[in-house]
Amino acid sequence: MKAKNVVCRLVYRDLIMNRRIYVNDGYQGMRLMKKVLFFTLIITGPLMLTRCGGEEPSVFVPPIDNRGEACEVLENGWTISTQTVVDGGVGKDGIPSIDNPTFVTVNQVDNLTDDELVIVVKVDGVVKAYPQRVLDVHEIVNDEFGDKPIAVTLCPQTGTALAFDRTIDGDVTTLGVSGLLYNSNLIMYDRSTDTRWAQMTTQAIHGALACDDLSFLQTLELTWAGVRALFPDALVLTGDEIINRNYVNSPLSSRTDLNSIPTFPYSPKDLRMANYERVHTIIDSKKVQVYSFDQFAEGVTLTIDNSNVILVNSDYKLIVSYKSRSKRLELGTDVNNADVVMVDTEGNGYNFFGEIITGDLIGERLEPTFSYMGYWFAMASMFPDPIVFEDGQD
Repeated sequence: MKAKNVVCRLVYRDLIMNRRIYVNDGYQGMRLMKKVLFFTLIITGPLMLTRCGGEEPSVFVPPIDNRGEACEVLENGWTISTQTVVDGGVGKDGIPSIDNPTFVTVNQVDNLTDDELVIVVKVDGVVKAYPQRVLDVHEIVNDEFGDKPIAVTLCPQTGTALAFDRTIDGDVTTLGVSGLLYNSNLIMYDRSTDTRWAQMTTQAIHGALACDDLSFLQTLELTWAGVRALFPDALVLTGDEIINRNYVNSPLSSRTDLNSIPTFPYSPKDLRMANYERVHTIIDSKKVQVYSFDQFAEGVTLTIDNSNVILVNSDYKLIVSYKSRSKRLELGTDVNNADVVMVDTEGNGYNFFGEIITGDLIGERLEPTFSYMGYWFAMASMFPDPIVFEDGQD
């Protein structure tokens, strides 16, 4: 898999002629933890910045070209063992996607509580918020940011919310719920080729595009109180009035029994954390790193771990991560811009999306990692033997 920069948008496409086989470089079994540099206020480390001329920096993240084993289409057309695939019992499109979403302003919302979780996506300066109580019912929202078609997805079983580019194999399509689960995780399908896609791996696991990957967009997961405070101008997804559903608070926001047993089968099992502990997971081709809120101090913290910048706001249940390559970074504010949460030694101010919004380098941003939030059991079963970060670990 090679990366292709399309109009400075970092839209990654597969350029290999034979899409059936991906070379394994292997992350499973890696337990070596590099030295962790942790400071409460100041982090010294390189930060990767990307620029796209004078345009809005890209939020697209390259797909991972291997996941611990080669991708090969089997005789039955699947790239995975069908023993890991189960019928969720609802049938294809039995869970209806939202294909014509409607939005209101933050001030117009009166049915969300402060601690409810919300997914936030930003494209070309537009911020949209997708309450998990709505995503929990529909699982997929086919949306557009101007001329950019995206899909925001949520798997209630694994607690994972990911956003994707809906331009697949050169054509704009929509995604739907297949009714199947892979290791308890949502299997989507595209309505152009009927290919089945695994949400957490972003990979096509059955159909004409088997072994291809979806382009991934950075998302932030945080509480509704956090959305109101950090993104007061966001557009907020409403429910689908046609199906007249009662959108109650999502279990993702209100679950209390973290040790309960998941409804659907999954393997392998990892007992280092409670099944339903919410964790931030960074996936790359060699290793998977996991971070939970109890590993960080309260409030806003900044950490560098294995060349990743980890920004946490425990008050709003927010963890976000970026790749580290150049420059020094520290927590900081700007009296002239309340959105600034960190600054570098050159006086540039960054927001939670890693964008430089004050200083001489406006228009650049930190490069996001391939990462998202989800339940521990799901992360540890989909990406076995992850490295768990520990505060102060050497």
